Amino acid sequence: MRCPSCGSVNCHIVEEVESRQKGFGFFKGCCGYLILGPIGWLCGLLGMGSGTMTKKAFWVCSHCGRKFRV
Repeated sequence: MRCPSCGSVNCHIVEEVESRQKGFGFFKGCCGYLILGPIGWLCGLLGMGSGTMTKKAFWVCSHCGRKFRV
């Protein structure tokens, strides 16, 4: 792979993994409890643990440090 900035062939691929966790917020639990009582508190707990994970792969030039995708 050739760097589009400096033309160097000394490039390597890097992968980043990003994870976003959806959690239970104190505010959500309190609002649920005030509106529905203990059932509302339990309903707020249902959202715990669900989340997303994304992977990004890109090239990095060892000479100039530029990140780029192909």
